[in-house]
Amino acid sequence: MLAYRLRTTFFAALGGAGVACADAVAPPAAPNIGAVTAGAEPDNVLSAELRFTARNADSARAVWDDGNGDTGATPFVETKSGPSRVVVLGLLASHRYAMAIEARGGSAAVVSETVSLTTGELPLPIRSLRLRSDRAASSGLTLIAPLLPDSSLAATGFLVAFDSAGDIRWYHPFPGTWPIEAKQLRNGHISVYAGRSYGWQPAAGQFLELAPTGETIRTYSVSSGSYTDPHEMVLTLDDTAVVAAHLLGYDIRSFDLRPFGGGASVPLAVHFVERRTPTGIVQFHWSAGDLFTPSDWSLPAAQHADLVHPSSLAIDVDGNYVISFQAMGEVTKLDARTGTVMWRLGGMHNQFSFQNDARSGFTGQHDVQVLPNGHLLLMDDQLHIAPGPARAVEYALDPLGKTATLVWQYQPNPPIISPIMGSVQRLTRSEATLIGFGAAGRVVEVARDGSVSWAATLGSSDGAPVAFYRAIRLVSLYGYTAP
Repeated sequence: MLAYRLRTTFFAALGGAGVACADAVAPPAAPNIGAVTAGAEPDNVLSAELRFTARNADSARAVWDDGNGDTGATPFVETKSGPSRVVVLGLLASHRYAMAIEARGGSAAVVSETVSLTTGELPLPIRSLRLRSDRAASSGLTLIAPLLPDSSLAATGFLVAFDSAGDIRWYHPFPGTWPIEAKQLRNGHISVYAGRSYGWQPAAGQFLELAPTGETIRTYSVSSGSYTDPHEMVLTLDDTAVVAAHLLGYDIRSFDLRPFGGGASVPLAVHFVERRTPTGIVQFHWSAGDLFTPSDWSLPAAQHADLVHPSSLAIDVDGNYVISFQAMGEVTKLDARTGTVMWRLGGMHNQFSFQNDARSGFTGQHDVQVLPNGHLLLMDDQLHIAPGPARAVEYALDPLGKTATLVWQYQPNPPIISPIMGSVQRLTRSEATLIGFGAAGRVVEVARDGSVSWAATLGSSDGAPVAFYRAIRLVSLYGYTAP
């Protein structure tokens, strides 16, 4: 019955015109599909590979139905003479599916016989993980790298994507390492940092560019002898081809911190910005050690394992860099060609007057984003000696008049204390903002008027919230669409 319903549904969707069936004579060029086989992908039980041979077909896709409402279809892919394959993504764990191949050629189409596939159980560390909410999110998937409790050297980290009901629909394992910053690229791939560093450890790490099917396309890291920072990588693309990688990196240097309540020789990570071509040629290198010293800290020296702790890197609408130096409480704009400082917002060297902001600025900021209109959208973690309520804020900057005007904010009531990590993402379709209160394990979707359309908590079966670095909305696993 399940297989019959799947075939009937998709034949009906085709409207009957030009479809091969037992009661009609197929046109000479009608597509034909040989035997279809389905197998689970080894690194992701929520995906499947369908292999088949289609003749007289220009394109084909996989369709599926679990009999309980979980139906779907992959995008069409170009077929070739001989064996072909389609990878299905975004299935549910421990579900039995009927799957088939739909092939098209000219004006004709045909659906194959169905095959059955039962997905496996999720890996144990994420088996009970859910993005719990009392309502469904607006749409799409939420990409998160959870900070799982087992951080031993042998532990496996995971990058996961939850559906609007809070169930895991995609994941990628990272044996023996930590995935941290991740996003979907405009070519449909996913970039993610994998390493054992939070931005100051003398530990190797690199960014991976992953296909949604899990294959590593290429890797990115800073110059040899330095360490790649996990907070951000930005790739610029020409259509789908990577043109440049914009990275944060660091070296370890010793500082005399006795004037600041520390030791005589304290190792600190000193960060830099580096731009590299896909082949590794360095086009730009700028060190924050040329701009900052420990005397610029707004917090006690005991709080620091690095000098500036860059929490994000963005490219402004004019192509220059906007960097969040969390340890300094400063957002800095740099000329991307010369490294000249263009302005400094917040911190000990603030050049702006904050307008319409009762807090007169931000502290401990993360994920500073430049919106298409030039405004800054950021996560204000309010990291003081005693952390305050976190909020998301949007500022309109006047670089000539040196004003930063608060034009939008969201602060939860009751407050959420999330002094580190966190993210903000303006959703272009709805103009809502997806906010990740990372340390608190909370995700909130907020409309422009401040109303909450969805709120969820990342947690496992024991009910305890699970922290994360960022929460990113995706529309599809099969390709990039602005969320």
